[in-house]
Amino acid sequence: MSSDDIEPQANITPPILIATRISKRYSFSHRHEWSMFGANEAKQEDHDSYLALDDISFDIRRGETVGILGRNGAGKSTLLQILTGVLRPTTGTVTTSGRVGALLELGSGFNPELSGRENMNLSAAVLGMSRKEAESKAASIEAFADIGTFIDKPVKTYSSGMLVRLAFSIQVHLEPDILIVDEALSVGDMFFQQKCIAKIRDIISQGVTLLFVSHSINAVKSICRRAIFLDKGRIALDGPSELVCETYQNSMSSTSDIDLRHAVERFSETAASEGVLRLEDHHASQTLDQSQFDAILSNRSGGGEVRFTGFDISHDGKTRVTGIQKAARITLTLQFEARQDIAEGAVIGLLVRDAHGVDLVAYNMNFYGKHLPNLEAGRTYHLELDVEFPFAKGRYSFHCGIKPAHDSTYFYDRCFNTAVLDIEENPIQWGEYGGRLLATPHAMRLSMKR
Repeated sequence: MSSDDIEPQANITPPILIATRISKRYSFSHRHEWSMFGANEAKQEDHDSYLALDDISFDIRRGETVGILGRNGAGKSTLLQILTGVLRPTTGTVTTSGRVGALLELGSGFNPELSGRENMNLSAAVLGMSRKEAESKAASIEAFADIGTFIDKPVKTYSSGMLVRLAFSIQVHLEPDILIVDEALSVGDMFFQQKCIAKIRDIISQGVTLLFVSHSINAVKSICRRAIFLDKGRIALDGPSELVCETYQNSMSSTSDIDLRHAVERFSETAASEGVLRLEDHHASQTLDQSQFDAILSNRSGGGEVRFTGFDISHDGKTRVTGIQKAARITLTLQFEARQDIAEGAVIGLLVRDAHGVDLVAYNMNFYGKHLPNLEAGRTYHLELDVEFPFAKGRYSFHCGIKPAHDSTYFYDRCFNTAVLDIEENPIQWGEYGGRLLATPHAMRLSMKR
């Protein structure tokens, strides 16, 4: 099941949350930013301060699922605390309609001296629920949290995992209209995280609005149809989740000449020459169409010393196929041009995503202990990969990048959506059995014990 399958139409519903010109400035000069009445007295002109959020505006409609992305210090947590009323903005306003449930910092809102059950009842009261209503949900909350007898023990005795179990269970079972989830879920074990994601999908299907902060780009693309990229306290991009995630990924790559020089120096000091990919004697049979390649790209970044100029998929002797009948072996050809002399050590990586932008498999030269030889300026090269493509029926996209060394954050070129391939007639598709990979065993044996 995907977010496309479960999310209601959001573009015709009124906003359930409106943030208007939100700014937050933290003063370091101890000028009594908070008075006993909650008045905000920080001065805009205070030079000994930090502007965490700078004039942010957006609205979210009922039923939307919105991911929040950004590096550490971008203002994500500050924004969520303002949206939930934990912090007051220095300037701007937030308007919400309905009940807001928030899972922010671990144990926030809990009284450590009270038991889990008592904190559960307290949370229900804060959200405006009657005692009878809270009691009707107590069993479900307790079962989902699955912390056993600790439900009647003081919260101060809980581990971080137990805290997040209880906090998440309370918030999702108290029927919020808006659910705000920060990175707290990353504390839980893998199985509980999966349980939480399934529950989030369930409440989204009921029309709950979700704000989801995560460093997992796959999680954002899987759950959210829209995303907001925060950069240094401002909105860098607000749009479809896959586009925003691509932009965010690109922002994490360096374009610094210093980083490029360091990457090349590190490789020359440590790399083994036997890992170099041998340049074949024969020449490529054809030059791929660069205009066709450029037209399909959705996003591109990098220094430009090497540029991808073509991408080809072939199967059963046919080139430039856009669809195959079922899972099979295919050949991927990446064409690239060196615009200047490039020292030995560069590596190429190829990524496959499903129709919802979730990363499925990567083919990276470094995985196989290989790297490119010296590249000559003005020359065009082809890298061919014969790969098994063992996926179920659906549409898959390809994305590629080339770096000066495997551990570099600098990219010569990075291209998103270089090609699309449909698998057309496999007997199963996503949702029917819980996975997207098809695997055929090399042998099957059946025996009977005598």
